[in-house]
Amino acid sequence: MSKNSPIIGVDLITGDLPALSLFSDLFKENGEFNAHLKFFVPEGEFAEFESHAKKHSPHFTYSFVKTKSTIEMSDEPLSAIRLKKTSAIPMAMHLLKEGEIDAFVSNGNTGALMCGATLILKLLECTKRPGLLALLPTKGGSLAVIDVGANIHCSSELLEQFANIGIAFQKCCGIKEPKVGLLNIGGEKIKGRAEMREAYEKLQLMNKKHKGRFVGNVEGYQAFNGSCDVLVTEGFSGNIFLKTAEGMSAFILDVITDQNLEQPKKKSFRLFDYAEYPGALICGVDGIVVKCHGYSNTKAVHSAIDGAAKLVKSQFLKKLKTQL
Repeated sequence: MSKNSPIIGVDLITGDLPALSLFSDLFKENGEFNAHLKFFVPEGEFAEFESHAKKHSPHFTYSFVKTKSTIEMSDEPLSAIRLKKTSAIPMAMHLLKEGEIDAFVSNGNTGALMCGATLILKLLECTKRPGLLALLPTKGGSLAVIDVGANIHCSSELLEQFANIGIAFQKCCGIKEPKVGLLNIGGEKIKGRAEMREAYEKLQLMNKKHKGRFVGNVEGYQAFNGSCDVLVTEGFSGNIFLKTAEGMSAFILDVITDQNLEQPKKKSFRLFDYAEYPGALICGVDGIVVKCHGYSNTKAVHSAIDGAAKLVKSQFLKKLKTQL
């Protein structure tokens, strides 16, 4: 990596929107990246992608990696990684491991991304399983929510690990004493499944060393009041929570757009737009991998690439290892 221009691998092949359309829009509408973008494209469609790229003059350098197979959204993750080694995800993971790219952004199969990152990049020390960390806006700043879809069922030990990863992440982002909450169905410590109650007891021990670090159970409606910086949850409830929040934000933005507001006021509501935030980071593996929603639009992909580049330039992974 050059000092000012990280190399970001980009996979747009299997999202809900046509890859060629997303690719073309990145060149036409959002042509400013302080990074070199390395796009993974199907071998059979390479000429078309290259033709679209040559029609524009983006403010970034780019190159292509041809893929010979594709991991579909319906593919079983582990089998796909093992059998489709010429597809974007395993190819990118090997390039990331070898230092040929500095980060990888994909809107592809989440399970395959997790498997590929775990098997090829390997886990960081003190990490049992990786988690997906997403940022949401609150009254207190950005809230790190982990896990938002990687692990459907979590033990109390895994939830405790996610809390530590979330704390390390927020410290890397400049929060000296991050506060942790546990997403649950009630504030009392007896609420929730056995794993959640056990996790409550484990996280409460944090307060012996760092007073006030664990704020207790947090219900969904409390998550945006700024009471915590890290929200710990299992992947099933975390994914529903994230997408519900994004759906409500989209609804609010649609209503605002329909109002005859002055442009400065409309701009102030951009913080509600999920596309302004840099995707979900796979935390706990030895590499920077950012997952976009399958339904991500051009703006969301742009934010993910920009976010990945900033993580590289800030030496986030090195800082995270130190914190953990």
